[in-house]
Amino acid sequence: MKGRAAKPQTHADRFGTSLAQAHERWRREAYDPAITEAGEYRSFKTDNGIEIEPLYSPASLDEIGFDYLEDVGFPGEYPFTRGDSAAMYRAEPFVVSAYTGYGEAGDCNLRLKKLIGLGVEQILMAFDLPTQCGYDSDDVMATGEVGRVGVSIDSLADMELLFAGIPLDSIKRVGTLGNSIGPIVLALFAALGEKQGLSNHQFTVNLQNDPLKEYLARGTQIIPAAPAAKLAVDPVEWCAEHAPNWSPITVCYNHLNAGGAGSTWGAALALANAVHYLDLLVERGCPIDSVAPLFHMFPDERHDFFISVANLRALRRVWARLLSERYGASAPAALALKTTVYGHGQETLQEPLNNIARIAFGTLAYALGGASYVYIASYDEAVGTPTEETVKVAVRTQQIIAHEHGFTDTIDPLGGSYFVESLTKTIAEQIWVDLHELLERGGAIATMANGFSREIMNRGAMSRQRRIDSGERPWVTVNKWPSVPQVPNTAFRMDTSTASRQHQRTQALRQARDNAAVRQALARVEATCANGGNLVPPVIEAVKAYATVGEIVQIWRRHFGEFHPSASF
Repeated sequence: MKGRAAKPQTHADRFGTSLAQAHERWRREAYDPAITEAGEYRSFKTDNGIEIEPLYSPASLDEIGFDYLEDVGFPGEYPFTRGDSAAMYRAEPFVVSAYTGYGEAGDCNLRLKKLIGLGVEQILMAFDLPTQCGYDSDDVMATGEVGRVGVSIDSLADMELLFAGIPLDSIKRVGTLGNSIGPIVLALFAALGEKQGLSNHQFTVNLQNDPLKEYLARGTQIIPAAPAAKLAVDPVEWCAEHAPNWSPITVCYNHLNAGGAGSTWGAALALANAVHYLDLLVERGCPIDSVAPLFHMFPDERHDFFISVANLRALRRVWARLLSERYGASAPAALALKTTVYGHGQETLQEPLNNIARIAFGTLAYALGGASYVYIASYDEAVGTPTEETVKVAVRTQQIIAHEHGFTDTIDPLGGSYFVESLTKTIAEQIWVDLHELLERGGAIATMANGFSREIMNRGAMSRQRRIDSGERPWVTVNKWPSVPQVPNTAFRMDTSTASRQHQRTQALRQARDNAAVRQALARVEATCANGGNLVPPVIEAVKAYATVGEIVQIWRRHFGEFHPSASF
């Protein structure tokens, strides 16, 4: 009879060490000599400052005190690290979305119809800068900018033309980022839905409506920060009662990250903004479990694939903890944060076709991190408004990720990775610490006023640029195998008659409308500004009377004043 096979020796039998000791031995005896021989001394540090270890193992999780149920849990359950719903993409893939808009409403309408024909499920409109800043197209302040970086919208008449032949209930979600004109944007969609014979529950509107980050990152702010925040939460309060299926506020740190904060500090700054908005709503007596589900967030990390994944997971965890501990929220919908993302990849003007690969990888990271709604850049985004062909590539990229290769077949597929779990816990803890430093310094508005938020932005921007300039942060065709910037001769060109056509339509509207009704509606807007009431109802009335964006915002400027940065800001 043959003898029983000997039991294989364990690592501890062979080396007499624990896993942590074995990990350290490997690094000392195997890795360090190999890397020294290779002469590779590049810093392995992420854009948000985390040092990346050469190898992660269970010992890495032991070192940070990782606890599966406490730190990760299950999808759709506290702390929502693995996803905001139980079935995630197995029930429905992320919503394929497009951010678009240019010129005047008639031209842009054609692009919307083509996007819907490609299978886009959510459209977020880009308004031009005059509209975002509350100026009509024929205002002197709009000179040279009408329709350039988005569609020009002066009134409900433009919205009717923009969505001509496009019922709002024919797509899953529709909206825009009108951060400083939130009540007006909400009113435009509410009035348009009514014109189309739809009730609020028959279609879904998604607004960014986050003015506080504009003071740090984009610059479309109009009035001082405190009244701007008040205007931002008016739509949230209104939707809680009249359109609970809408998403009236998306707190954004995409632009905060791009402006220099980095994704971790950017998350903390955005969460401090969210705290300010939520505090205002709670002070009004709004139940937290009713208003918190109306909040979405717009995270961003375009430099590091695995940080993108971990950042989404960490953000959901921090949100659930914040809503539970600070506000006592208990409803799953209040604790389960929905996220909107914009797939980037450090697009460059150098060899723009390479951006297709960059953007695909960036978008895949968001899908693996469990984003709810995904927009995606086009490869010529660095040049200007995307062409129809490049937009098609962007939409198809999303659809390939959502439906091919098995990326969405299982929930949170990178969950359990030693590396990803280490990053997620580290990032979540750092966001929590940074957020509370901001709150201890007075919160969102105070840290803007005293310059602390700006210091964070500047410090991060300088650090990022130094690492790019030195080559520490490799960027193919920019600092590694550098190439000459290229502007394709196929780049989109806007019709030069756009501004004049928009002016003529708006001037004709002012003559044809019932101006007595407009004056009465605007008077009610002014009265509501004075008494501190919710501005959404009178603004809806004014929009339905065909008052223009500029006419409504002029009342805000007159009543609340205009924003002027201080020296410390």
